[in-house]
Amino acid sequence: MAAEEIEAKIRVAEASAFRRRLIESGRRAGETVFEVNRLFDDAAGSLRRSGAALRLREEFREADGSTVRTLLTYKGPRAESRMKRRPEAELAVEAAEPLVEILTAIGLSESFRYEKRRTPFLGGASEVVLDQVPHLGHFAEIEGPTEEAVLAEMADLGLADAPLIRTSYVHLLSEHLEASGLDPSRAVFEGGG
Repeated sequence: MAAEEIEAKIRVAEASAFRRRLIESGRRAGETVFEVNRLFDDAAGSLRRSGAALRLREEFREADGSTVRTLLTYKGPRAESRMKRRPEAELAVEAAEPLVEILTAIGLSESFRYEKRRTPFLGGASEVVLDQVPHLGHFAEIEGPTEEAVLAEMADLGLADAPLIRTSYVHLLSEHLEASGLDPSRAVFEGGG
């Protein structure tokens, strides 16, 4: 059975000020990773239409480009909630390309690709990360075991009144790319693939 993801996503206007706030709260910055996220779906877009997603994520060390890990993640349809809540099952895999071959063989293909830089901040009751997303800027994500735990963490970080974003990066990026007349299947940093 899949675990449930319970997460608050908040737009961060000033990343350096937010980093300082996290450090002042007793957290320490972990290693920043560069992510390449690829979503897979069938030709009819069945997963997307049902509100689900199948993502292959490769994480690389920002410092030297070496691989940190590769994850295959299934995210089910969202539950009605103030926060982003949905079933999630994740599997670490040794390498991306053999898995891409398997997904292709069963009729799935890459439907969307986006990059992201993620810095975790360690030391609190909930998982807190600061993400940088091409075209969109910075976001904080706070993930915890319950909505109450996430709300408590938000209050501790001075974010109790911050507007929550319930949509995924894929949705936000797709809207931006379409409105900007850019390639609707890829959101990468300047010079990225």
